[in-house]
Amino acid sequence: MKKLVVTSFLVFFIALTVALFSAHRWLTFINVSFLLAQPLIIIGGLRFIYERGFFDVTIASFKRLFRSPVERYYAQDEHDDETKTQWGAPFFFAGLFVTFMTLILSYVY
Repeated sequence: MKKLVVTSFLVFFIALTVALFSAHRWLTFINVSFLLAQPLIIIGGLRFIYERGFFDVTIASFKRLFRSPVERYYAQDEHDDETKTQWGAPFFFAGLFVTFMTLILSYVY
């Protein structure tokens, strides 16, 4: 939750900074906020799906398929889920929040 708030605040701060140097401040703020939120949604969403293990079965089968016979004999599947850093969900939900807020602000404007 803390990462979501910090990321959203950072996006709005960057958009506000850019908007201060523009002739149409309100419109520029909305546009820049929206454009900064879209990569957060795309990258955060893809990372969020990967972190949840959607592709684990596919990756494991490709690893098993392309091993040499010696590696297949000595292979042990290692699961290091504890060492993975979880950063996809905060970026994804921060991007959704900023996008939702820009849609509301655009209707107000």
